[in-house]
Amino acid sequence: MLYKPMSFLVAVFVLSSCSKNKNGVEVIEDMKRPFVDYQIVNGDDPFTFDFSNKSSNYKSLLWRFGDDSVSTEVAAKHVYMTTGKFDVSLTATSESGATARKLLTINIDPDSVIKLSAPATTVPNQVKFNIESKANIASALWTFEDKSTSTDLSPVKTYREGTLNPLSLKAVTNKGSVINLSKYATTAGIVSNVTNKVSMSVSSDNGGGKNANEGSLKLLDGDVNTKMYQGWPGTFTATFTFASAQTIKFYGIGSANDSPTRDPKVWTLEGSNDGNNWEVLDTRNLDRNFYDQAGSKYKQMFYFAVATPKSFPMYRWKVTANFGSSGFQLSEFQLFR
Repeated sequence: MLYKPMSFLVAVFVLSSCSKNKNGVEVIEDMKRPFVDYQIVNGDDPFTFDFSNKSSNYKSLLWRFGDDSVSTEVAAKHVYMTTGKFDVSLTATSESGATARKLLTINIDPDSVIKLSAPATTVPNQVKFNIESKANIASALWTFEDKSTSTDLSPVKTYREGTLNPLSLKAVTNKGSVINLSKYATTAGIVSNVTNKVSMSVSSDNGGGKNANEGSLKLLDGDVNTKMYQGWPGTFTATFTFASAQTIKFYGIGSANDSPTRDPKVWTLEGSNDGNNWEVLDTRNLDRNFYDQAGSKYKQMFYFAVATPKSFPMYRWKVTANFGSSGFQLSEFQLFR
């Protein structure tokens, strides 16, 4: 199932009447109150819901669906026009005028409604985009990194190897519901940045420690204007640990603000299940021109597709050579699944 309403009982409100006895003392008299209850039932697509009313002792009902829509039907049905979180309330009113209300929440997550994939074609560096959804997709508008657009449901795009390319999709269902997604596409397909889900340890650090102005935590701050720097130890290893196994398909490193001879040259990316046994997933031995031909060798991200992606909870980036400096530096390290 691509979606599941997240339901929470927030509040039930009951009104009572008040009167005063002959001595002027206020007396609270319970009015005959209604009982309010309902269930949310998934409809025939991720935007359609049936509301099964289980209330009793009421004269009238008022449904509010959280998107400015209302209904007074006993058993309501509603189609949402967008993704998002919606607070659904049912208010029941009895013959005496007392009311009770129940509030639940529906969460329509765009990543649950649509799954995008971009498998490679037989043409080098070319991918074909696919949409998987339980909703009936009537139309699509794709916008790519070069500002080109497509209305094909499965467009084809060619990318330069080692590039991370933003794209957006606006899809509309046959009922008019709209889904907006923003993703990254590469020659390895659709990827998602999961760097913020890792804990990191390094084999050596800046003399001031990981929290220093040029400490190792700068590798994970998402800013190519900051960097990690240390005296070149001959080998540098950064180990990244996830809470659960991830299939890393793509990774990126960021050059720093000066001294290109400090840049990493030779490395491996490895995966492990236990931190003791490591499997090589990707190997690189860069020529200096790799950095220089990008136009600006400073403060820039460079990306690599993992040669043999597999699922592991631990990854290790092991650098064994730089370009000849006695120092080693890097501005960023990013992992994508």
